[in-house]
Amino acid sequence: MLLFLYEKISEDKAGFASAFQLFSDNLFILILVIFLMPINWLMEVLKWKISVQPITQISFSNAIVGVLAGIALGFVTPHAVGDYFAKVFSLNHQNRKKALGLILISRMMQMLPTIIFGSVSFYIFSSRNIAKLDLPLSISYPILSFLGLVLLILLVILFLKRNHPKIQDYVIPVQNMGLKIISLLAGLSMLRYLIFSAQFLLLLSVLGLKINIFLQFMGVAFMFLAKSILPTFNFLSDLGIREFSVGLFFESMNVEVAPIIASGLILWLINIAFPAFIGLFFIPKLKLKSA
Repeated sequence: MLLFLYEKISEDKAGFASAFQLFSDNLFILILVIFLMPINWLMEVLKWKISVQPITQISFSNAIVGVLAGIALGFVTPHAVGDYFAKVFSLNHQNRKKALGLILISRMMQMLPTIIFGSVSFYIFSSRNIAKLDLPLSISYPILSFLGLVLLILLVILFLKRNHPKIQDYVIPVQNMGLKIISLLAGLSMLRYLIFSAQFLLLLSVLGLKINIFLQFMGVAFMFLAKSILPTFNFLSDLGIREFSVGLFFESMNVEVAPIIASGLILWLINIAFPAFIGLFFIPKLKLKSA
């Protein structure tokens, strides 16, 4: 993926320079995208605060600590393991084990819009690029993968609950979440997905693309799907995966890739790199001691 990015940058340096010039000439759009960044992460703060309600009540400031420290640690850990670590260690010792299942459910809720919109984008991409692929079946691959993962998790939970009483610390909080909490998490996940998509579409709006807004949104959805299901180490919070996947989608639409990749890099700096830097200052506030 990094080689793909290097090749695209090398073969169209003028295109990248032109794209960055367009962004510098449209500072209002950049400011608006930056303004949406804290709103984006506010959704994650609210999700974290709501998801732990079955075991404890945490303050808004404590929820911010868990999320921002998680961004920083997840930035350099495989599969964002640091995000789990930060959130768990932002809680008191007696609640840490109980929170793991709740974090997993919150992440699964974030996968819902990814699967819904990503399946449509995968169908569009497949229909243009994989002529021999069974399209009705191809659109079901991401859905079946997600449902298979959910089923596997449920089977593991049921097995462990039945055979290992100690695992109830992980299972009971999930059972106590209730429909209201699940619905709130699903709604906030959808809202966060749409905010991020709006940020990307705002950046694309200055490029004067010759495809309609729906296909642009599908390109963003394809990127989300790719970064969620590709087996990677997620080092530097998906740097390379995002740009590779969105570039691949738009290239299939006969759109110049360089400005698209430049948009992805700018959004990565705004939404991931900068919050991760801010999160460094919240890591010392984690409760690393048991008492």
